[in-house]
Amino acid sequence: MPTKPIERLLFIQGKACFFCKQEIPKGEATIEHLVAVTHGGKDNDENCVACCATLNRLLGRMSLKEKFQICLNQKGDFTCPNKLPKVGAPTASLSASAPSPVSTATPEPTPLKLVASDPFELVVLDLQKRGNSRPGKQDRLLNTIRSTLTNHGQPGSMAENIQARLVELGFVSISDTKVSYALPKRAA
Repeated sequence: MPTKPIERLLFIQGKACFFCKQEIPKGEATIEHLVAVTHGGKDNDENCVACCATLNRLLGRMSLKEKFQICLNQKGDFTCPNKLPKVGAPTASLSASAPSPVSTATPEPTPLKLVASDPFELVVLDLQKRGNSRPGKQDRLLNTIRSTLTNHGQPGSMAENIQARLVELGFVSISDTKVSYALPKRAA
């Protein structure tokens, strides 16, 4: 039986991510605490699962309730953040799970159609609507994200994780404290 916690979890989970069920290479696997240690979670196999580093960073210190809500928002097939489209990639939705067919032609970027059903999508929609009046500093961006979440009945504590996901997907760049944007086009 494997002795390192990550090896043991991967063995138990059949070398697959706990959330998306995709095989994850051993070197890319991380341990996600379902109940974060900062929320009193234990560091044992009952509270720990193996997942990719991207998802682990996204879930961060969220409460179990917030993590559960993210899973529910996937409406069936869990789409790993590693599998989400990059900025400018033609897509109809952030939560599309089927891969696009490979084409030799360079297609025009399809506007990204978001459904305001999860906190991340709410924030992207809000930033898209703001146009040139988007926050230019990191602290203002965090406040804008918190405000957007709170106004839609979502926990403002998710703001840092959502900002990290925006950066990870290339929608936002932060240099020192200055923020620049490369948001996908809004669908009509």
